[in-house]
Amino acid sequence: VKELAEAAAGVLGGPSAATAFQYSGVEGTPELREWIGRHEGVAAERVLVTNGALHSLSLVFDALLDPGDLVAVEDPVYPLALRVLGRSHVTYLPVPTGPDGLDVDALAAALEGGARPKVLYTVPDFHNPTGATLPAPARVRLVELAERYGFTVVADSPYRELRYSGGHVPQLSTGSDRVVRVNSFSKTLGPGLRLGWIVGPPWLLPAVARLRANQDQHPSTLTQAIATALLTTPGRFDRITADARALYGRRARALHEALGAALPGRVEAVPPEGGLFVWAKVLDDAPDLHAARARAHTLGTDFGVGSHFSPPGGSGSPVHIRLGIGAVAEHDIATAVGRLAEALHPETAR
Repeated sequence: VKELAEAAAGVLGGPSAATAFQYSGVEGTPELREWIGRHEGVAAERVLVTNGALHSLSLVFDALLDPGDLVAVEDPVYPLALRVLGRSHVTYLPVPTGPDGLDVDALAAALEGGARPKVLYTVPDFHNPTGATLPAPARVRLVELAERYGFTVVADSPYRELRYSGGHVPQLSTGSDRVVRVNSFSKTLGPGLRLGWIVGPPWLLPAVARLRANQDQHPSTLTQAIATALLTTPGRFDRITADARALYGRRARALHEALGAALPGRVEAVPPEGGLFVWAKVLDDAPDLHAARARAHTLGTDFGVGSHFSPPGGSGSPVHIRLGIGAVAEHDIATAVGRLAEALHPETAR
């Protein structure tokens, strides 16, 4: 907040303050596109600034899809992406997704069997809800499959900056014209800014820009100017993201330790290497997770039920829950997990 306030004061108190209240270009301001281009390792001309990652997905899906098209999605999947896809009246090819992310072997088998998706949607970095990251070799193979079978990979990576353990994994290569990357500042500078971006191939961006011009015309010029002032202050974005990684790393470790202490042998969870989510398997026989969630609400905590993240035709994730660390302070995590344990096993809580 302090850094954004300083950036805003610099914009509004500077000699070009009035320009921050004028119209912007459809693709975003040149200064912000240039920063994002450097950050993504692409030319600024391949960047279009949006009102957040979900807006990016909406534009890309609207540009690419027609009713009845087949879309490959992860199982489990980020449910708001399904909501956006549903507007295009598409059909779904669920692809199993586990501790190593999207099962590229399963996708290849479906393609070899005749499936022909037009788009594959994936969250390759610290996946929502599983927290998994797609390994580098699988990313290379995924792009090869896209080029061979003619589908477009839409890679949604809003958590990419939040790695707190493990080694760096390269992004899906934009050297392929079958790859679209989507990202946002929501998980680094704040979701209230409503600033995201698309990095797309030259054949796609003109169509996306035309759609955008007919909808909201452009992102907020003022918000773009404030973000650019912060981002172009040397070292500031790096420090903010480093602080975020340290914060979420501590929370993730505290959550994993609390699960082991409060639910030994009853919940299985792999600590993520980054991001905001832990995907936990409840080891009870046929747990009623919806009833458990209702009990959790009365106790003052919450979790995501696995079935909420299942695409049409998917597995249903009947024994999984998603736990989030985005808004729970480290010192409150043990209390939250204690309430979770009581919600899952009320018979042993007293």
